[in-house]
Amino acid sequence: MNYIMISGHNEKHLLKANKLDGVIMLNLEDGVPKNKKKVALENIIQFLKTKPNKQIVVRTNDFNESGLDEIIALNEFDIAFRIPKVNSLKEIERVFDLTKKDIHLSIETKEAFFNIKKLNHSQIKTFYLGILDLFDELKLNHNLIQFDNPLLNKILVDFSLESLYIDKIPIGFVYQQYKDLDGFRKWCEIQKQIGIKGVGCITPAQLEIANEIFKNEDLEYAKMIVKKFEKEGPFTIDGLYVDEPIYKNYKMMLEK
Repeated sequence: MNYIMISGHNEKHLLKANKLDGVIMLNLEDGVPKNKKKVALENIIQFLKTKPNKQIVVRTNDFNESGLDEIIALNEFDIAFRIPKVNSLKEIERVFDLTKKDIHLSIETKEAFFNIKKLNHSQIKTFYLGILDLFDELKLNHNLIQFDNPLLNKILVDFSLESLYIDKIPIGFVYQQYKDLDGFRKWCEIQKQIGIKGVGCITPAQLEIANEIFKNEDLEYAKMIVKKFEKEGPFTIDGLYVDEPIYKNYKMMLEK
């Protein structure tokens, strides 16, 4: 699941959203100037009224600002809500009273990161790793975000495993160096290898690379494996012995 971030106050980018091949993340929080928050919300409402044929997630503001009002204003539309700067389930209980939509959480505070498994609720479907905010919280310099940094690798692995443990979709961090496409590609490959299911993008060029790397496996091959196993039981194909665990993995791929 790769998404491209579009700030709600940018009408030009909103007009291009339907042409993009990915989840559309409509942003009301960071990236929208404070004096344009209301305009951004109005633009997003008008955009959603066109019934775009896309999966849409709206990134609200913090509850201490205008987040709750934004959920109320947008609740009629076919969207999911991304809630920023969450520390605990208790502080977002009001969300579950206001909407029955899918909820996505930004994991960007140290309280959230070190308690991921406690952020478990049936409406919560996806976690996003906000690496820059998390580094700020931990008083770590951003220059530590390097390919071979063992601390960052541990953060990524822990984020992925703990999200998957409670059956939430882990989405990797946004790579801010948007012109460094080789670096972006490498980060996508690293994150895919540890079970992360997609990343955030800030340009169409990034989105194209992410879609290439995180594309689905060969589903037709998976269908063949599942069908043959269910009909015949264990078998061998192309040097692969397909037994129960192999069958279950391909079946899971299809179900996902």
